[in-house]
Amino acid sequence: MDTPLSPTNSETGESLFELYLAVQEFIRYREHLNASDYQGLSAQCYYHWFEPALEKWLDLAKLKIVQRAKKALELSMLCQGEMIVKHSTSSNDLVTALCHVNEGILETPRLARLDTIVQFRVEITRRNSMCEAVLFYAQLVHQRLKDSGFYDDVSAFKTSDEVCAALNDLEYVWRTIATMPDDLHLETVVSAVEATGEATADQCRADVTSLLDPVFNQYDTYSMLIVSKIAVRMQAPLKKCIFHLAWSPDTLPTTDAIVPLQEYLDSHLISLNMNLIPKNFHKVLNCVWEVTVFELGHQMDGGSGDTKMSGFYERLYEALELLVEFFHAEGNGLPPEILTGSKTVKQRLKLHKTDTDTLIELYYEDRLMEQQRVKEANYGVLSVRAYYHHDSLCVEVLKARDVIPLDPNGFSDPFVIVELLPKSMFPHSAEQYTDVKKKTLNPLFDECFEFAVSMDQCRHESAMILFTVMDHDVITSNDFAGESFLSLNSIPGVLAPLPHDINAIDRVDLILMHQQNKGHPILHTLEARHEDKVAQDFVKKQRVRTTNS
Repeated sequence: MDTPLSPTNSETGESLFELYLAVQEFIRYREHLNASDYQGLSAQCYYHWFEPALEKWLDLAKLKIVQRAKKALELSMLCQGEMIVKHSTSSNDLVTALCHVNEGILETPRLARLDTIVQFRVEITRRNSMCEAVLFYAQLVHQRLKDSGFYDDVSAFKTSDEVCAALNDLEYVWRTIATMPDDLHLETVVSAVEATGEATADQCRADVTSLLDPVFNQYDTYSMLIVSKIAVRMQAPLKKCIFHLAWSPDTLPTTDAIVPLQEYLDSHLISLNMNLIPKNFHKVLNCVWEVTVFELGHQMDGGSGDTKMSGFYERLYEALELLVEFFHAEGNGLPPEILTGSKTVKQRLKLHKTDTDTLIELYYEDRLMEQQRVKEANYGVLSVRAYYHHDSLCVEVLKARDVIPLDPNGFSDPFVIVELLPKSMFPHSAEQYTDVKKKTLNPLFDECFEFAVSMDQCRHESAMILFTVMDHDVITSNDFAGESFLSLNSIPGVLAPLPHDINAIDRVDLILMHQQNKGHPILHTLEARHEDKVAQDFVKKQRVRTTNS
């Protein structure tokens, strides 16, 4: 065997592999010789004789594993037996074939007494063949479901052996291929390759990852296509159940109104739990949860809030809490971090069941918090001073700077409106106004206003002053320039004793703001109350204070 072996066809390749195995077996008989007798034998380096055949063998392995995947699905049958989840013989057959290839890879040190780089590349090529085979299998599973009409079926969902088996087969095969780095003893090989100086450890890891990532992504895509279709086919019945829950009479307790919905979910989820492996069941459970929350939100937003019964939102709020418990299933269902995805719907329901005056108060509290966070003075700064003295609240509007220009001449005619909030707490305190300062962006006001309010009113955590800077127009309506908020419970004379010299009280520089959130949830909630004049007037007032940028 002085000349290299160069196989030119599959038959030759198979024959050479059989020869390789025979030579390998022959070499094992050296165990019966003295070490001095076999060390000089040329057959010691037999693995070099077969190096030119490696590529052909790898091509053959790829062809056969792909053919095995196709044949496995053609001959596929459901595996029968109690206490086992649904799966088919096709996944068993393919996994067996993959394990045979895997065992071949683990045996390659016998073949690959070749240099470390060659050994690593041989194993990577083998792994690539396995990845292509499992991708091909996934495509066939997906196509079989597609040909059966599963993706086009719009009827209500019924648990199907075929669908459950397809999901489980994909997961079973994926688990086998996902153990690739461990079976490859990746870190050991990586260290050996890096020691040769031919490649870095990061490059070697990247080679393996580049094989697995497309497989994972495609398997996840096919799996989620099946899962999402299950949820979609359950959506119409869920919508019907949630509609009846939402519009049940106020006299019917939520715990009773939700029973048909829970029974529908139980009838399908129990069956799916029995037939799917846990990972797949939780995928389905998550999708069904998302559809359920979506439909609950749809009922919440549908129609006019004025036509809904008094307990409508309260019942949906209670129902959502019951559904969270249902899908959590005492720790056997979805984890809390997934169920918190209902927070948005829960918060909106909480707003819907809150009265208008309280919502307005909450809105202003949110604006006060925003005042404390704002850093950039894009609309100017207002300087004020406030204190409680002799049973009255004194508010000094000192000056403003960098007010935005709202007139064609590049200036504004600013003035300030001072009002106490919330209105329900200060019903007898009317708004007060500064004088108008003509053609300036840096007006000097130096005006003081007094409000006859009690200390207890000022100490309330929601009590605040709203300063609104407006641009005065003679012909058209005044333009909004900016607003700022000051909490009353922190001013001198309320939080701490008033100093003897009132002039020693520090001024407060308040950054003027515009509402940046056009879709603020409280405004959205109030806007839906078409027959509530207070709500509509408030929303109208706030819309002009919302930034247009």
